[in-house]
Amino acid sequence: MKRKLTTVLLILALFISIIPVNALAAAPEGVPGKLEAPAIVNIELITGDVNHTNSHPIFRLEIKLPQSALDLDEVRPADGFANIEYFSKIDDGNWEKSDGGYMDNLIGEPSFKVPGKTNTFYAYVYPIDEGDMETIDIKNRNYSFKVQLYYQYYFGEDNSEWDYVYSDFSNEVSKGSASFYEKASSWAEPELKKAEEAGLIPAILEGADLTRPITREEFCELSVLLYEKTTGKKAPTAVSNPFTDTDNPQILKAYQLGITSGTSATTFSPHILITREQCAAMLFRAMKAIKPDGDYNIAGVKDFPDQKYISNWAVDATKYMSKVGIITGDTKGNFMPKASTTAQEAAGYGKATREQAIALSLRTYEKMK
Repeated sequence: MKRKLTTVLLILALFISIIPVNALAAAPEGVPGKLEAPAIVNIELITGDVNHTNSHPIFRLEIKLPQSALDLDEVRPADGFANIEYFSKIDDGNWEKSDGGYMDNLIGEPSFKVPGKTNTFYAYVYPIDEGDMETIDIKNRNYSFKVQLYYQYYFGEDNSEWDYVYSDFSNEVSKGSASFYEKASSWAEPELKKAEEAGLIPAILEGADLTRPITREEFCELSVLLYEKTTGKKAPTAVSNPFTDTDNPQILKAYQLGITSGTSATTFSPHILITREQCAAMLFRAMKAIKPDGDYNIAGVKDFPDQKYISNWAVDATKYMSKVGIITGDTKGNFMPKASTTAQEAAGYGKATREQAIALSLRTYEKMK
């Protein structure tokens, strides 16, 4: 027993001897053991660098930084400083660090602040690529990005040594040929590709299972993007927020445009799934916001076989969308507006899926351009 204990102690002593001294010491006061991870909330491929002084394509990320990281950078314990690193890969290649630097370079530039989004900043990133950066092939290749924060701090009697504290990686976002097709039905792929090329798919649907029903929040982001891409102008920012359960600026823009309303005077219920008739109604309102003087007459449009199940407030929208060929019914002509029985509700009957909503947005865009 004594020999075994001696052996264990020797192994432990050897293990400790190979650990750096600074790894055994506690971090200086104010330095956290780990940083919160940032989040990428949007990605776009644009032309021009940060100053728009050339014609090279570049990816613009919208990065939401945790308040704790901003506070840490403000206080800077142990004479440290916060950094951000960008990683990218092409198709199924390896992740490589493509850029990075002081977080101050991101948060200190006023033009990098994303309007209407708390603690969110633009970052301009070139992917690791072969060639001269003019060969980004968004239609045939897939470009993925993630970011990470770290804090570098100094210690020792004369601050001659330093160490790092890292965050986890952010979510991964992609742009390109494989961005939206891995979790989608085969029938949807042609329209998804066209929608992607037209810039009609919001970042909130990046990497999502597109066969699943779409939420009120997701559809608001989709409809606002439809409005902006079709009109060529930014949606107006809401003057105030009446909702207590969301501060998403895209929801507030949709509310300002009259595309959506709340589920009560003070709630929006962003995660509730929407039905086909709600989808039709929101798209109909988006069309009216895009072209207020349009002809939305439904005279002569026949009732659907399941007309009695369509809510009164959705009748004009469902009939008009059917009239112009944006939304079609089943093989018998039924619109399938919503579930009318418990069994239908359990089966997802009448729900609008994400891929369906994207396809409808694309068809609306093509009709109104």
